[in-house]
Amino acid sequence: MASNQDNMDPELARKIAENEARFRAANERIEEARLRLDADPVTVPFVCECGRIECLQTVRLTIAEYESVRSDGTYFVCVPGHEITVGGVGRVVEDTRSHVVVQKTGVAGDVAEELDPRADEETERTG
Repeated sequence: MASNQDNMDPELARKIAENEARFRAANERIEEARLRLDADPVTVPFVCECGRIECLQTVRLTIAEYESVRSDGTYFVCVPGHEITVGGVGRVVEDTRSHVVVQKTGVAGDVAEELDPRADEETERTG
């Protein structure tokens, strides 16, 4: 039996993951700025990491919620309904009223891990 992963063109899966990684990098900068300013808002507006290049929506999360998503290099946070899971490129691991967390799988998961800005930090700590 073929998996859903076989249905998605690997180049398309790579492109989706690269777009999502760009949004994730923007969110890393948002979090860094918030920490640098020592602001203490209840929630912070993060960019939807859905991978749709035209998406301009934001997701309001606490820093703890954002850190939970960032605990895995294959996880991305999206506005509900923006998750891209077709063809086996991902699966929803958390679905709340305010946001959805998607785990990228297969080629998209590999790209997500390769482009994870925190991967180098982890290597430095354990290296």
